[in-house]
Amino acid sequence: MDWTAVKHQFKQSWLTTVLSLILFSGVTYFLIWAEGKTIESNLMLEELVSAAESIDVHTGDDSARYEGRVVHIVGPLRVMEPISEPDYNIHVQAVKLRKRVQMYQWIEETTEQANFLSEPAEESQKTYWYHKDWRDYVVDSALFYIRPGHHNPTSIPMFSETHIAESVKVGWLHLGLDVKRKVNDYYEIWSDSRPERSDIKLHSGFYYHGESALQHNIGDLRIHFSYAGREDDIPYSPQYFPTADPISLFRKGSYSLKQLFELEKHAANIHTWKYRLLGFVQFSKFNGFQAV
Repeated sequence: MDWTAVKHQFKQSWLTTVLSLILFSGVTYFLIWAEGKTIESNLMLEELVSAAESIDVHTGDDSARYEGRVVHIVGPLRVMEPISEPDYNIHVQAVKLRKRVQMYQWIEETTEQANFLSEPAEESQKTYWYHKDWRDYVVDSALFYIRPGHHNPTSIPMFSETHIAESVKVGWLHLGLDVKRKVNDYYEIWSDSRPERSDIKLHSGFYYHGESALQHNIGDLRIHFSYAGREDDIPYSPQYFPTADPISLFRKGSYSLKQLFELEKHAANIHTWKYRLLGFVQFSKFNGFQAV
C-alpha cells in the first residue's frame, strides 16, 4: 500500500470526512431519538388508556372519589364566566379568546433578474419596490435598500394575546389549565357591535386604531378576535388526571375510550413518520455531501 498516496488523499479530503462523520452521527442520533420518543409516547398512551375509567359527570358530584385517578368523560363545555375585551365590546362564553394585533407598515419586495449581457462573475440585477400592508410583527425599515420615505415605527404599542377562561367545567368536573390549552378550534368573531371608545373604529369585523377605518396611515393598528371552545359547541371528550398532571387528551366530539385511543395513536404515528421523513432527507443530504 502506498502510504504516501493515502496521506496525500487524507490531507485533501480530511475536512469533508470529518463533516460527513458529524452529519452522519447527528442524523443517526436524531432517528434513534425520534424512535425512542415514539415508543415512549405509545407506552404512555397505552398505560393512560388502560388505567382510565369512563365516568358520568352529569349526575351527582363525585369528584372526591376520583381524585388522583385517570378518567374519561364526555359532555358539553360550561364556561362559568365569559371572557371580555370591554374596550371593543367583546364578550364571549368560550374557553379561549384570541386577540390578533396587526400594524400598517411599509413592506419591501425584491425581484431578481439575471443580466445576460454582463460577465458571469457579476451579480444579477435586483429591483426594489415598496407597498403598504398589515403585519403581525414590526418590519424593520432600517434594513430597507431605499430608506427615505419608507419609515416604520420601531414597536407595536399593543401585542397579540390569548385569554383563557378561569373556570371551565364538563359536568361537575373542572378542567385544568393543561386541558384548556388544548382547545384550539378557533372561529373568527365578526361582530357588528360598535365600541364606546371614539378612537376605535369598526369595519367588517375589524377594529381600527387610527383616523379612519377605510384610509390607513403607517402605524395604524388593526384588531381581530377569534374564540375557541364556545359553550354551545358540540360535546368534547377529555381524558386526563383530575390532579395537576401534564398528561391529558382532548378531542372535540363524542368519542368512546377506545375511539379516543385510536385517534391519538394515529396522530402519534403521523408525527413519527414526519420525523422519519426528515431523517431520510438528512441521509440523502449526507450521501450527496459524500459524493461531492
